[in-house]
Amino acid sequence: MTGRPTMHATPARGHVLVTGGNRGLGLATATLLADDGWSVLLGCRDDRRGAAAVETLRRRGGRADHVPLDVTSPASIAAAAEAVAVLTGGRLAGLVNNAGVFLDERDAGLESVTAEAVHELLAVNAVGPLLLTRALFPLLRAATGAAVVNVSADDADPATADGEATGYRMSKAALNIMTVNLAVALRAQDIAVNAVDPGWIPTDMGGPEAPDDVGAAARLVAWAVTDARARGLTGQVLNVRSPPEAMRSDPVSVGPHPSAVPPYE
Repeated sequence: MTGRPTMHATPARGHVLVTGGNRGLGLATATLLADDGWSVLLGCRDDRRGAAAVETLRRRGGRADHVPLDVTSPASIAAAAEAVAVLTGGRLAGLVNNAGVFLDERDAGLESVTAEAVHELLAVNAVGPLLLTRALFPLLRAATGAAVVNVSADDADPATADGEATGYRMSKAALNIMTVNLAVALRAQDIAVNAVDPGWIPTDMGGPEAPDDVGAAARLVAWAVTDARARGLTGQVLNVRSPPEAMRSDPVSVGPHPSAVPPYE
């Protein structure tokens, strides 16, 4: 996106911002939402990749824009919030905090972990989503019924602990408690806040050998945006391997499977 953003006409389903929306789970989720009539804003650090993802959605007939965003930079978050306010007319019905990092060797075990790695993991995976949600809160509140969805991981579950990736596990556990606490804080504003554990999926982060399905994970994230608030669901960590009964009974509420989107680059 270059220059001053231009506000779109109100879309059929509202506006939603998906961070890390240029590939993998973020793009698959954005595709489902765009196909379902949402105006999708893709928050991406890389302008070229963001523009390419927007073009992918527009070729499918969707409404999409790229919003430059680095969730570790307060200045970038503030600028993105201003751009989103213009693009949405001051009302944001959905926020998907999907951007995340996994640092492999620098967080493999106790002997290899570094302070810089832990700080980066926390900054991207937990602090960034909190500060972005805070910056967008006036727009979410103005939507009079909005949803925040935080993309978590099963590594945050103590039952999965294996002695590796301690910093990453810490960051996703922090994201989960943030989800629960913000759900309490924002309930009176009619803003639902839930997290989604997408499983181990074949994205750039998960790798091509991951056994779970990107499409199923995207469907759960999109459902958490579209249906969770209406069903009174908030403060939950939803798991793709055991989705909510309400979603199983209404599986087509978020549009077709995004089969045209490659899950792994």
